[in-house]
Amino acid sequence: MGCKPEKYEITNLNNNEIELMGHGGMGISDLYPINTAESLMRCINEGADGSELDIQLTADNVLVGFHNSDLDGNTNFTGRIRDYTWNELKEARYTSSAQLNYKILKLRDFFDGVGGVDNYTFTLDIKLYPTEGEYLVYIEKFTDALKELYQDYSIDHTVFIEAQDEFFIGEMAAKDPQIQQYIYPATFQEGFLTAVNLGLHGISIDSDKVTAEQIEFAHAMGIFVTVWGVASKKENREAIRKNPDMIQTDKVAYLLKQLK
Repeated sequence: MGCKPEKYEITNLNNNEIELMGHGGMGISDLYPINTAESLMRCINEGADGSELDIQLTADNVLVGFHNSDLDGNTNFTGRIRDYTWNELKEARYTSSAQLNYKILKLRDFFDGVGGVDNYTFTLDIKLYPTEGEYLVYIEKFTDALKELYQDYSIDHTVFIEAQDEFFIGEMAAKDPQIQQYIYPATFQEGFLTAVNLGLHGISIDSDKVTAEQIEFAHAMGIFVTVWGVASKKENREAIRKNPDMIQTDKVAYLLKQLK
């Protein structure tokens, strides 16, 4: 017989509830490639509150879902997302499932098809891979595209941004201060100081690199905490005990059993 879910005493800034988020949808070990519409929709349909997804920018400034720095290895294209227009990139296919036909996700198409995007919580993990010599223009175009997205869908309080680049975060805040941003740091100390100095909504951090005590400290300062890198049953339980505000998990069904 399976073990009964542990009884957790949740104390956090999210009304003492942990939001259950998929990692790129159903996670890295699922049949569906992460960041595809199929993986994200299955995650939502399983009962998750939403999902993290990795976002990049095409040559014609379209926001798409993709994790890696280049397309080699897991698609039938080579090079970077930024090397292609959306019209070109929409012909790419993931090669991890040879018999199936998974496409790269266009973020606006996914939001249009999800059926009320503001009913779910999403975290856009910003992946910055500019071509050589275009960093400033690239950041400007990326933040412009995000600003337009937020204006068109009215998602300031349901779709978060997490990023590692402080210049990007500053530019995004200048264009739309209502967007709730998370810093994605190497250490809790670094993330806490950045969040305080930049007036950010929160910190998004590897669960192995943060303690329950540190999360409690962040909460006392009004800073939300998301944890990720949660891929096993044990890691899910350990993450819950730390009382974060969100957990991005690779085991959606298991975490659902623990929290719901």
